[in-house]
Amino acid sequence: MPNTISASAMRDRLLARVQAPRANDDWVRVLGIPGHRDLLGLIARHNPPSIGALADLAARAQPNVSRALTALVAAGLVEIVSSGRRSIPRITDTGATKARELGLYNSDEGVATPSLSADDLFSVEIAESTAAELSSDNIEGQLTSWLWLASSRERAAARTEGDLDALGRKLLANWWRILYRRDAPFRLWEFTLEEMPGEDFGLIATVRGASIVLQARASNNRMLDLEKGSRVFSVSAFEQHLIDEFLRPLASHHRLKGRSSRPLHALLQRIEDSRGHPTERAFCCTAGALGVTPHDLSDERAQQIRDLLALIADEPARLDFSSAVLIESLGEGLLWTTQELKRFRNRNAMPALTQLRGACASDYSAAGRPYRHGYALARSARKCLGLDEDEPVKGIEGLSKLLGAGGGIGLSPKAPGTLRAFQDSEGEVPSFVVEDEGPRTSVFTLARGVGDFIAFGSRTSCVANLYTDRQAVGRAFAAEFLAPQNAVIHMMEEEDLPKSKIADHFGVSISVIDRQHENAFN
Repeated sequence: MPNTISASAMRDRLLARVQAPRANDDWVRVLGIPGHRDLLGLIARHNPPSIGALADLAARAQPNVSRALTALVAAGLVEIVSSGRRSIPRITDTGATKARELGLYNSDEGVATPSLSADDLFSVEIAESTAAELSSDNIEGQLTSWLWLASSRERAAARTEGDLDALGRKLLANWWRILYRRDAPFRLWEFTLEEMPGEDFGLIATVRGASIVLQARASNNRMLDLEKGSRVFSVSAFEQHLIDEFLRPLASHHRLKGRSSRPLHALLQRIEDSRGHPTERAFCCTAGALGVTPHDLSDERAQQIRDLLALIADEPARLDFSSAVLIESLGEGLLWTTQELKRFRNRNAMPALTQLRGACASDYSAAGRPYRHGYALARSARKCLGLDEDEPVKGIEGLSKLLGAGGGIGLSPKAPGTLRAFQDSEGEVPSFVVEDEGPRTSVFTLARGVGDFIAFGSRTSCVANLYTDRQAVGRAFAAEFLAPQNAVIHMMEEEDLPKSKIADHFGVSISVIDRQHENAFN
């Protein structure tokens, strides 16, 4: 078992180093390490009241910070002052001089403001606390969201003023829902722009899968035109921006003012602990996609989520399913999938689909936008099956026969929520259960599920009326597989056939024909 050093022993060790003899050039060696320079600058600018507060400011583990402080103390740049049970790092005159020489601190400017990187999305400015605020959790200040507008070559400062602690706690309370519930816009906060005085905007986040899309809506519902770099982020990158650039600075400010173990600290620590444990993180993400906080669930709800984790191991598929049924319909959704699979697993099995996937699956990332990936897979699948460009699949019976389901598949009663179909593989053979919505809609739904399996190969997955990147792949596949775009254009523009006749030929709805024609020009 590794040796551990108590906080008091670490403090005694640091205090002892103050008296140790040192070489005149120790500071050169010590400040040659970037992490040591960063800590010296933080101490000079913020006068942290404890080593723990310094660790918060630096976003580093406390043992790591304590080891770096040992080197700074040994070089005469920092001293450790004992105050009761606290060890307070203080910059020495030598340390202040070196910090100014290295540009880490300018005493004439007071507390320095950290430089803003072009990659930063948020920055925080905290107002001077009043006597009343010092005794509360309020942090009055300004949150700036740095947005690129399509009409400008410079980043616009979207300003949000008020109690930042309250805003931070609101985000943390809704954390998993904001980041993991798909196709469900969440209004993060209000803001104003200097470029547009008198107008208020809301910053809205919508998760599409692995990406999150930001929109800015004015009070009159006008949308700001944001550049893609300010509009689309990976969920993990956006999550880290919020933590590093907004929430951790708030937690550090509380500590600097002597307020430790505040509600914001507890909420943030719980989030960071959950993120660090894969099993707990999967549970929390799933709860968020279902629209609930993962904490304080009833035993029954918690067990349902664990059942869902066992049923759908693939996280993207599970989060789509969760976002489709939500917590109120989760029990019904689990019952629908298990009962309908029990009824139709053998009849609706498609053994040829696994082989088809191997023949035409391609790298998802190489295909660019999701709908382009769906189109490419559909064309490849039709070619592998030997279908001519204008040859219809002949409905749900024809599609199921093409994929080895024999005499056609059985259809299921209405699914809960926005769920429409479910796929589960036994061995290497996928089976589908599909809601009965009439022949043309049901064949499109089944084709969406077939496209999802070819694209992703998940053991379990769902088709849902959600607008996510994954569902977009399935929709595009179904449209191109059932009614190829080139054939639609030829029939419409050269043969002058009405849309209704083209839809009848391919066995799809008129809306699919419209979409195929429109997409040809996008």
